[in-house]
Amino acid sequence: MTCKILIMPSYEDLATKIIDTGECTVCGACITACPDSHIKFIENKPKRPKRTMDCVSCHTCYDACYMLRHNLIKDIEGSTIGWGRKESIGLYRRAVVARTRDAGLLKECQDGGIATTLLLYALDSGIIDGALVVGKDNWAPVACIAKTRDEIILSAGAKYGVVPVLKELRAAVVDHGLSKICVVGSPCHIQSVRYLKYKDLPLASSVKLMVGLFCRENYEYACLAEKVRAKGMDIRHVDKLDVSDEFNIYAGRKKLSLPITDVKSCVPRHCLVCQDFAAELADIAVGSVGSPEGWSTVIIRTEEGERVFAGMEEKKFIETKEIADISDIKEIASRKKEKARQTEDTLRLKKQGLDKKEIAAILGITEERVSHRLDGTCAYSESDN
Repeated sequence: MTCKILIMPSYEDLATKIIDTGECTVCGACITACPDSHIKFIENKPKRPKRTMDCVSCHTCYDACYMLRHNLIKDIEGSTIGWGRKESIGLYRRAVVARTRDAGLLKECQDGGIATTLLLYALDSGIIDGALVVGKDNWAPVACIAKTRDEIILSAGAKYGVVPVLKELRAAVVDHGLSKICVVGSPCHIQSVRYLKYKDLPLASSVKLMVGLFCRENYEYACLAEKVRAKGMDIRHVDKLDVSDEFNIYAGRKKLSLPITDVKSCVPRHCLVCQDFAAELADIAVGSVGSPEGWSTVIIRTEEGERVFAGMEEKKFIETKEIADISDIKEIASRKKEKARQTEDTLRLKKQGLDKKEIAAILGITEERVSHRLDGTCAYSESDN
């Protein structure tokens, strides 16, 4: 009689399939899931400096990666958001434009200040006892735990860069004793949290609310800082960043606008396969597309999201009005999905042995775009430096 030895996947498998291929979204889930904190955030990636005895027969980090389980997203969405005919922006209960009534917050926040106002309301109301947010070191984005009003306000405003927001979840629960946490992040962070809750990771049960931010694509901070420096501006002195049809940088009374094509070299590879623009698994999604200047577009998706947002309306912390036209949001969301499908087709054709010229001809795109789909930022950054 022969015995079969079952070999469980390990960190090495996670590194081979996701981290080293550029598909890692650096959400921080594997870092926070590791029970012995062997995985660290090193050189902008989750890395395990050395293998220890604790790692033998342990596959927790591998199990925590949602990027290996795209087939589960539909079930996760059905159990949390609901079932129905899905649009390019996902399922939702209602969509409005809104802004805070606090004039002081408007000066500190991006657009209508809705995400910050929501966190303050939820904290003061006892709905949450803290939040995982993106703070900044100058303008370099960093993952932070916010437990007070001041800490929440300090995190206001858009920052661009790959941030492992979820790496702070273990510290938030274990070190700070938080049990009612709001996660504010990009669609990739929200997908990751939903998956961790679906998998019943004990730490994830402390997440009670999720606020997702619209995301066309992210940008590598170091690359972005170099682009800004080349235009004669120090990113450390920047007051505000935003992305519309151009990449806009504000510093004092100065405004620098870069064509989106100029910062394409700063887009991480994992963004090229992401199909989620409007944070489709969040309780509430917030962004600027589709709303007037100084306002935010808000998409409420879940019962919990509706309860929190309605509470802010009732307390008159915010003002809302019907959204005039949602077609712009749907168009951008559709384009992002199409770009992701194009990237997947590019990778599939590459695996079949076709070269870049052949792939470009089949898909009807430029060879430069094929290079970007295959190689991510490297295809551009080497020639830009």
